[in-house]
Amino acid sequence: MKKKDILRNFMITMLVLSVFLVLLWVLFYFTTRRSMINNMVSQAETTSNAIIRDVESELLNLYDTTYVLSRYDGVINMAYTSDTAGFYDHGEYVAARSETIINKYCPADNAIVFRSDGMFYRIKGEISNTALKRAFYLIEKEQNKIFTVTSGQTTYIGCMEKIISDEKSLGYVVLLMERARLENLLFSYTDLDYLGTVIMSGNKIISSNKNITEDELGETLNKSVFYKEREIGLTGLNLIVYCENTVSDRLGRYFRIALPFTIVVLLSVMALFVRYWRKHIIGPINKIIRNTNEDKDRPLPLTGEEYFDDLVEHVNDTLARIEERDKELYYSRIRIKESELQTERTLISLLKKQIGAHFTVNTLNAIRALINKGEKEEASKICNELSGLLRYANAGAEFISLMEEFHVLEQYASIMQTRYPNRFEFEVEEDDSFIDIMIPRMLLQPIVENAIIHGFVNNQGHVIVSADVTDKDVTISVSDDGKGMSEKELSEVLDKIKNPEEPSDEDLRHVALMNIQKRIKLLCGEEYGLSIESAKGEGTTVKVKLPVSRP
Repeated sequence: MKKKDILRNFMITMLVLSVFLVLLWVLFYFTTRRSMINNMVSQAETTSNAIIRDVESELLNLYDTTYVLSRYDGVINMAYTSDTAGFYDHGEYVAARSETIINKYCPADNAIVFRSDGMFYRIKGEISNTALKRAFYLIEKEQNKIFTVTSGQTTYIGCMEKIISDEKSLGYVVLLMERARLENLLFSYTDLDYLGTVIMSGNKIISSNKNITEDELGETLNKSVFYKEREIGLTGLNLIVYCENTVSDRLGRYFRIALPFTIVVLLSVMALFVRYWRKHIIGPINKIIRNTNEDKDRPLPLTGEEYFDDLVEHVNDTLARIEERDKELYYSRIRIKESELQTERTLISLLKKQIGAHFTVNTLNAIRALINKGEKEEASKICNELSGLLRYANAGAEFISLMEEFHVLEQYASIMQTRYPNRFEFEVEEDDSFIDIMIPRMLLQPIVENAIIHGFVNNQGHVIVSADVTDKDVTISVSDDGKGMSEKELSEVLDKIKNPEEPSDEDLRHVALMNIQKRIKLLCGEEYGLSIESAKGEGTTVKVKLPVSRP
């Protein structure tokens, strides 16, 4: 066989092999594409039904609860009340009984009653005053029944229902749920990354699991391989579930991964083929040529393909090990940080619960004493007030406005005046600006309790609570004109607060002050905390210094 014929046969063979691989790739591409589209549509159909069911349940629950609460007699009485004190008193009554309407299945994080003049009361939640003013504007000026409002870094979806009596609008009931709750529900199906979900109010998107605008939505739906739209009850909201046409992108990723493997396979086949030809065809011919050539001892040149393949494999293995080690270090740091944050949150929660335990036990003893004396009506009143205080003390939010804290202190003082009749008078010096000052919840009650129980053992007196606010700090004072403490007693108390240790039985009355000091240091920093001034026979003043915090 001539050398020219051998070369031609070799080129034909390589051409046939290349054409076969191209045809195999084309067949694999179209088969895989059709299979992926069918699978995506099937999964999207099933998942969309589940998403629609879950979202409808959440939003209809929110809407139904808003409607029922707006028809509640207690809420109607609130809206009728024109004076501020009466409005807040009715609000306390409604809040104490609202759990029968706002049950644990309701997704609302905040429940607010607005009077028609803009006065509001939080039945549930801690949303900022600024956000509530914005919500009232959207309701009053634009009459939006479904709207969104932002407080800090949190966006809420609001549902409004008018309070109507005798065909007259008295105000509004508003329930707010965190938009993240809906987004978490939508994102619970993120294992299907090609599935998009959108909740719309009119032409405005209020929640979506994709970063998409109203202008882009129409084009996206036109390009999708599947979509379903559903109106959610009477809420005025529409839920759209669509399946993006990401088949080309997904196939592109697959084939980008498969391309290097295919090239390696092709090179391997070609190498084996060349080796076979060199051994069985070119080799014998070269042997004949060497026997008839003066340079017959010169060896044929060798290729470096095997060495290059080994080098590439070694480099890839090294890079993979480095990447795996970096991932382990990164996730280890994240786990350590999460553990530290959880420990700090647990400590703060335990300190707050320790502060409220003494008060609860003492109040229950007072209720039992009233029942034993036959004063059941007074005991029932204290039970209702205690219920409200316990709900307030164990609410989820750590911070509350200074005005609301003062309002709770007045309720607590009323309970203590029933328990210790004619022992003390209680006065709170408050200002309208206090509604925008946020302090840790249940911070002042233990201090007032100490003043009442330990300050007026054998005498009557006054307890005055006031606050001084600057641009940077707020200083709250609890003053009594009780028996006071000597310099030695005061020094011992201050030392225990400054250097808290496990208290002995005789130090238990200082546990509340020690725990308050710990809470303030953990929440606000070392520069803030308690200070005490006292004189024997003249009384005691406890001052609490905190940073100014606004909603």
